[in-house]
Amino acid sequence: MTAAGVPEVAVEGEVVEVDPPRRLVQTWHPVWGAEAAAEPATRLTYEIDETSPGVTRLTVLHDVTDAPSVEAMVAGEVPNAGGGWSEVLSDLKTLLETGKPLAG
Repeated sequence: MTAAGVPEVAVEGEVVEVDPPRRLVQTWHPVWGAEAAAEPATRLTYEIDETSPGVTRLTVLHDVTDAPSVEAMVAGEVPNAGGGWSEVLSDLKTLLETGKPLAG
């Protein structure tokens, strides 16, 4: 991403809550562009549930209150900014199932 002009630290945040292995809550504040950097930090919650032996469900909740440019970005609505959470989670699923990333 640095080749595209993104700063070395593209996202700032801090861990707010940890309940291993079930829950992680953190703040998420992209700082690679002026518009997103001017918005308040958002809140990401990862919830991990074993639905049956050997089967795990990951739920990602992203509270983007008061951060409309981040909301558009993570929804995959910003051209040339990736496909948002849908793309990231699809790539993670492919990696876990095949050992190979979806993209690149």
